[in-house]
Amino acid sequence: MSDKSAPATQQLLPPLPSLLSVIESQPPTSANQAGQLPSTSTSATPAKGLLHNSYLDSLNLAVNAEFDFLTCQICQTALGVDDVKQHLTKMHGTQSRYKDDLFKLAISALKVVLQPPPHITGPRSIQHPNMPKPTSWRPCKIQQLGPGPGHVQSFWEVESIQDGSGPTLHQSLVDSLLKELEPTLQVVQTPLDGHMVAGKNIKQLCSLVALPKNDDGDIPGLKDVVEAYYEEAIPLLDRTGELVLQRLNSPDPTKSGISNTPFHKHLYKSTMKKYILPVVALLAMLIRQEYTGRPFSGSSPKLMDLLAVLRIDGSEGRDALPLIHEVLFEVWTTAWTPQEDREIVDPTERCLALLTLRQDGSFKEPHDVTGIIAKFKYGMHLTFLQEIHHCIQADPQSDELEHCLALENFFVEKTCSLAYDTMSLPDVWWTDTKTWKSMLYRRDEIHFADLCKVFKETEAKLVQIWEEGILMGHDIRVEYDKIADDLINKDVGYSFLSDARNPQLTCQDQLVKKFLQDEATFAHFAMIREGSIVWNRSTLKAWLKSYAELQSLLLFQAQMLSGAPCCDMAH
Repeated sequence: MSDKSAPATQQLLPPLPSLLSVIESQPPTSANQAGQLPSTSTSATPAKGLLHNSYLDSLNLAVNAEFDFLTCQICQTALGVDDVKQHLTKMHGTQSRYKDDLFKLAISALKVVLQPPPHITGPRSIQHPNMPKPTSWRPCKIQQLGPGPGHVQSFWEVESIQDGSGPTLHQSLVDSLLKELEPTLQVVQTPLDGHMVAGKNIKQLCSLVALPKNDDGDIPGLKDVVEAYYEEAIPLLDRTGELVLQRLNSPDPTKSGISNTPFHKHLYKSTMKKYILPVVALLAMLIRQEYTGRPFSGSSPKLMDLLAVLRIDGSEGRDALPLIHEVLFEVWTTAWTPQEDREIVDPTERCLALLTLRQDGSFKEPHDVTGIIAKFKYGMHLTFLQEIHHCIQADPQSDELEHCLALENFFVEKTCSLAYDTMSLPDVWWTDTKTWKSMLYRRDEIHFADLCKVFKETEAKLVQIWEEGILMGHDIRVEYDKIADDLINKDVGYSFLSDARNPQLTCQDQLVKKFLQDEATFAHFAMIREGSIVWNRSTLKAWLKSYAELQSLLLFQAQMLSGAPCCDMAH
């Protein structure tokens, strides 16, 4: 009894052709043992009639140990040496892994013959009377009466007798694989808001940006000297040209033009007291990090000089003002390069993140963050205004606009204003100004009915890919008609995917279980050889390609049919 191939019965998907069981024979003698490749690894002791080589394994090829010819472990067919590249191209699409020099070294070391012996045949050569020749084959155990001529050499299938006391080899391998995939198949959680602070002491992080009090021994008088620093900058507004103030107040002068509203002081003095608070928090954070002695981005010896002045003179220390300017100007004119770790390199961004961090590890809503950003922006502009006047004091003959242009790259906002504000000729011209059902788009005539047809065909393509390419014809359904989603739940990490009221969304393993437990589908993606699973990489890649196509069509549908204006060019 040996493993042979028999015609397939009704199956969901036709498995790959099988002849490997026919051409696998007895273990080889020592005369057929292969040597070692200098650049690849060769199995000197054949396993169940096959010789292996690390490079041939990457192509899913092995060598019949008795007759020394190549076999495809996926298709289970014998191959001639000259047929390998064409077989990999047409059947598996893996020709890119084929390297002629490595292939020749491997077959030379294993002493592979050019063609399989002509006297070896499999059941494909047998034409049964009154029966159509099968188009697909499945591995099975067969017997024959003998090797003689005529009907004595006919094959018939022998079913394995199971005692029912334990699982089959297929089931054991499937169970082992599912257990290995169990962590991956768990319910997908949305990323926690606090992934940047995971594993860290939240209370300690929040204390870095806590506003110091004037009477404590931490950083005495910091708030007062920051206020005095900006009070010195306010009178400079009256001594600065309007064009410079307009450029300071422009989001991006090179793209959206210069703002007509010049940069100006607040109407009420109390407003300025609130606007300096984020800058106070930034300086406090830097001083506290510098005091620990551990390295961090934004470290500067001027921070300890500033702390020394504050502890000696307190809020009356005028010597602290130039130090504050030097620290802030250095922080806001340095090009901070992101690192591979999770640390936020830019000190201002780090301070902003900590200012919006809640005690439970979540972050504030966006509408609570924009105010802090506006305050930082106002403080930056006043700092750059002071730097412009410092340059003029150093060189009285220079022009303030010249210094403003030199600093402009540091205070403009890098936004998508080019996509929204750049003037250009129109791309769309409506030809139907009554029903708005036709237009000229870049000189091409577009009708609304054509767009409807595109979406209809896209929907049909989606259904086809989903049913045939993803589900592979299986009837698998998740009830999504009633999904609970608590829109007011602000708990860290909450998602409707993990909501206890949606038990139907916790079955993340339905598809993979169906694929592995259904014999026909399993045979499409893999086979069991020598007690282990051998995956068909080409069919797996084809499935992933279908999945990627499905995702792209879903994104296209969501973008075009969600009802929101399309702003792709702005992203």
